[in-house]
Amino acid sequence: MPIAVTAPQMGESVLEGTIGKWHKKVGDKIQRDDILVEILTDKVTVEVPSAFSGVLGRIMVTEGEVVKVGQAMALLLREGETPADLEEVAASPARKAAGTAAPAERRAAGEADDDGDERPDRIRTSPAVRRLAREQGIDLAQVKATGPKGRIRKEDLDGFLRSSRRGVGRAVAGPAHVTGPAVPQPVRPLPVASTGAGEPIEHVPLAGVRKLIADHMVASKHTSPHVMTMDEVDLTQLVDFRRRHRDRILQQYGVKLTYMPFFIKAVTSALRNYPTVNASITADEILLRRYYHIGVAVARDNGLIVPVVKHADTKSILQLAAEVADLALRARTEKLNPDDIQGGTFTLTNAGMFGALASTPVINQPQVAIMGIHAIQKRPVVRNDQIVAREMMYLTVSFDHRLIDGHTAVQFLREVCVNLEEPANMLLT
Repeated sequence: MPIAVTAPQMGESVLEGTIGKWHKKVGDKIQRDDILVEILTDKVTVEVPSAFSGVLGRIMVTEGEVVKVGQAMALLLREGETPADLEEVAASPARKAAGTAAPAERRAAGEADDDGDERPDRIRTSPAVRRLAREQGIDLAQVKATGPKGRIRKEDLDGFLRSSRRGVGRAVAGPAHVTGPAVPQPVRPLPVASTGAGEPIEHVPLAGVRKLIADHMVASKHTSPHVMTMDEVDLTQLVDFRRRHRDRILQQYGVKLTYMPFFIKAVTSALRNYPTVNASITADEILLRRYYHIGVAVARDNGLIVPVVKHADTKSILQLAAEVADLALRARTEKLNPDDIQGGTFTLTNAGMFGALASTPVINQPQVAIMGIHAIQKRPVVRNDQIVAREMMYLTVSFDHRLIDGHTAVQFLREVCVNLEEPANMLLT
């Protein structure tokens, strides 16, 4: 029987993605580990290899359509099988005996649309297109279908939206997107509409990566009662250490020494003493994680992403520096793997690289705390009753008050500050 190629797990809490590109077409011979298709999510682009050799017999989810984790995307014919065998997938004795067929198999056999409705007057389209049509107030009966068997594709709805908005002067940022992961669109000038007072307004659909990020932020705020604490850290010794050693380290080890590995080291050391900050919480239990996977937020044009440094407590400053640089580069060039963004227990986000002095970051669920790193400023402070110039920074921690009490968060952050103020100690671990 033909083999179903299913959508893999694409990251922690990622339930669906968008087909970006099929690398093979129906009839192509496939070798094991050949890349079949790319799936786009708000976090990574996933290349799906074939686990078997054979011939690509049928593509069941086309480019631009949404696919859920575990959903069949294609059927692969094994040696000796023919296209006629594809029809047997939905007609196997086991399925007939049960009186049902798997949704992917029913679709492969052409029995029904996504809703399982075979009525001739039923509009055939995907759930993603239906959702977008609802959001835009579009009657799908007005949209001309170009897909097989009268199926309305995302491209059909895009064309309808463009043509309808062209007549009323509403502006759109290129083609409309489904509500879910989508291919980032190039930024280009937008036409504008005017209000009754003559003020210009641009109408840009909230969709794709931006829509998913918005949903995640709302979900985090709804789940966790956020509380923030702030402390000030004297980084004079760390700034001096980096200034004196960064060129030698780059020349000798080929590693650019940034401040981030020191923050990771300081945090992992403090997390050992405050395990609830490294935990997560469910309705009826607390999960105390005895490992330290530190997420480092990376800014991209198409949305923030948080790759994870695994077992950060076991790595040296130089190892952390090299790994952070590698993850950041692959994040910005869309080369991260699903495993790179899973399993984080605590997150660092650096607003200081953009000049921010303080911020209140949103917790990265299902974690219970996140630290904001900010700009280093030379400021006058009092040391030994003398006013001196020191390299100072504000650190913030947003924490989930369901699990972390205020005094715990304050003490945890103070320990992080103490660790950073004595960077030589971190070189010994």
